[in-house]
Amino acid sequence: MSNYCYFNGQILPEDKVRFKTNDLGILRGYSVFDFLRTYNATPVHLDDYLVRFENSVKSFDINFLTDRDTIKEKVEELLFWRADKTVDVGIRLLMTGGYSESGFYAPELPNFLIRIEDLHPIPLARYAEGVKIITHEYQRELPEIKTTNYSRALVIAKAAQIQKATDALYHLDGNISECTRNNFFIFKGNTLVTPKSNILRGVIRKIIIELAKTKFEVEERDIYLEELKEATEAFKTGSNTRIMPVVQIDELKIHKKQVGHNTRALIQMLDEYLHATTHQTI
Repeated sequence: MSNYCYFNGQILPEDKVRFKTNDLGILRGYSVFDFLRTYNATPVHLDDYLVRFENSVKSFDINFLTDRDTIKEKVEELLFWRADKTVDVGIRLLMTGGYSESGFYAPELPNFLIRIEDLHPIPLARYAEGVKIITHEYQRELPEIKTTNYSRALVIAKAAQIQKATDALYHLDGNISECTRNNFFIFKGNTLVTPKSNILRGVIRKIIIELAKTKFEVEERDIYLEELKEATEAFKTGSNTRIMPVVQIDELKIHKKQVGHNTRALIQMLDEYLHATTHQTI
């Protein structure tokens, strides 16, 4: 059965949503989005995602015509209309520049879509065994916001597959920023280190940092490629990924290509946090 969407004030089956071909998101890539998912049928840290989405919209100077309470109300309504309410789903917020007669200048009215999406399961073996990623010299334009421009990520995905890797790690002049869709962390002994600048500040990243501070030293700072040789463990984080262990970067094997105990500890801490957050008694 089709999922439902909220589109410009209406709730519709997803196959009934129509964009005109002169939308600036299509013609010029003038659009921003955000993505979160439910855990145990509950959207976690929804307000954090909405704040980030609002900041992205404002950074693109798009008129934000829908208030936060309305968005939360519509998200809850869309979740209610799911055919199977026990299955976790993704929630995508999309704001485009709107329909432009000139094909360039932005109109006053943007297009706003909330889309409920089926989640694509990540193989459990990746969490147990860890993954390989490759390095790629690139810096996203406006890295602090989520634009819909993932063209470089899609191109590099093919190169990663050829090298039997699952993702790429961006750097510029050796200064590491993030993976194509995830934040990046390394352990140096019992110190957790993550890049501080030129990144998207992920919500799961924020949670991990706060959880880690109860058990480890945490540093938010620049990490350079050369420092990867000193990493005792590595992982990446994202809304759907949660914590994905990284055991190889290019030809560099980390922790003898085994998932480290500190990473496993954080995985357990995050799982417990998500369980507690989504099973609160009201």
